[in-house]
Amino acid sequence: MITNERSFIEPAAAVAGLPPETVVERSPLADGGVFEFAAAVVPAADEADHDGLTAELLGRATSWVAAATPGGDPPLVVPLYGTHVIWSPRRAVALGPADRLAAMQTAVNEFADREAELRDIERRIATGLEHVDADAALAFTFDERSLPRRRELAAKFTDAVSLRRRLAVLAPVLQRPALHPPTLASQLGERLRDRSRVVERLEHAGEQADLLERVYTGCGDRVADYLSSRRHATLELVIILLLAVEVVLITVDLLATHTP
Repeated sequence: MITNERSFIEPAAAVAGLPPETVVERSPLADGGVFEFAAAVVPAADEADHDGLTAELLGRATSWVAAATPGGDPPLVVPLYGTHVIWSPRRAVALGPADRLAAMQTAVNEFADREAELRDIERRIATGLEHVDADAALAFTFDERSLPRRRELAAKFTDAVSLRRRLAVLAPVLQRPALHPPTLASQLGERLRDRSRVVERLEHAGEQADLLERVYTGCGDRVADYLSSRRHATLELVIILLLAVEVVLITVDLLATHTP
């Protein structure tokens, strides 16, 4: 989650071509990355000049936001009651009157951290799915040659459970109902969730995490069955050996008794 550790950087605003008083705030994200947020006040002007100025600032802000994720999806542009938010997973800019920027910043920062958490979960799930086809066979056939992979399979099961836990914690936040009466911050958060499809992504991630958990639960059950069978086989062998030794001792004793 976002921490309270933040630094403010003035030069970035100048590079973005935003108003000189714009401040860029950097915040650590849940996935270990850094999120940059710039709040830019649109200067007062008559209607015609205001529209032109807003369009110019939107273009500059969009270019700056897009530069943080080269080759990725284009930034989301969310207009709301005379304000605009340009958002990407690593940068965002809010344009609008000064009295609305604080609420917008809170909503954007909260959403960025939750989206980063979901994105990290998606990345970890994708990594886990790369090995599912090969590991699924061990849920049916496990032998002595597979025994060295026991710890690896246990770690993958633990990772799958951890992903399910993270999704369970994240789901109520991303799927919470709309706030009534609505506020600027709540509506902005809802629009960002809709545009970035986080609810659909959350459901899809849940299905994939469930697949991982079921596969490695099966592997764990098979490992436990194999180890139990091996212990029983070892115990039976020990019993047979003891019985054999006892028979030998009895035979020797009988022979010794009947020897003149």
